[in-house]
Amino acid sequence: MTDECPPDGNPENRLGNISAVCSYGMRPHVVTGLLRQLLTAHFADTDNIEEPTLRRRLEETGPWKKDENGSNGSGLQIESITRWKPATTDKRPAIIIKRNAWKWQRIGIGDISGVNAFEGSTSYTGLWEGSHTLYCLAELGVEAELLTMEVVRFLAHFSPWIVSQMNFKRFFVTEVGGVGEVQEVVEGYAVPVTVAYVAEESWALQLAAPRLKRITLKASELFSC
Repeated sequence: MTDECPPDGNPENRLGNISAVCSYGMRPHVVTGLLRQLLTAHFADTDNIEEPTLRRRLEETGPWKKDENGSNGSGLQIESITRWKPATTDKRPAIIIKRNAWKWQRIGIGDISGVNAFEGSTSYTGLWEGSHTLYCLAELGVEAELLTMEVVRFLAHFSPWIVSQMNFKRFFVTEVGGVGEVQEVVEGYAVPVTVAYVAEESWALQLAAPRLKRITLKASELFSC
């Protein structure tokens, strides 16, 4: 991920394996946490930064690192929009992660994917189509642009790895928005980066006993009313 390497070294993937928290099914907040974990790991070491100007800036101010609350960075803030406090951003660049809508996509009639006659169970499968927007904020417009492309290239290049780690069907950068001035919360510029993904959800239902097993119907009672 760097354009410069030590004489005796090679670029390496320093991200490690994603937590098994996704083993109980994909959920919106899991993807938010995934994106934050990926970005904090990338920006925690200036050697990972591809853009020379951005790398020098973070070498001066310090890369991302945990503070006492385990959230805000030193020279860069990376946080979900639900936890972000604009007053703590100051003049630091920031990446704010916001979840967008999720849409359910059916891939079979009634989501049914199979029936096991021996167990009496029915399997179901469908797809969640969702997206997240990452707002790259900086005091200067050019700095926001450089931060944006660092994020875009990182997520685009590692998308095959993200797909395999998280069992996504697809994961890709779908749009890089235009730069805009932000004055409502902090003075500076922001560029939105949208990533889209598709995740499969499967489950099975198995009845412990027939629902009508304990219901006894008598002809005399049917006509009593």
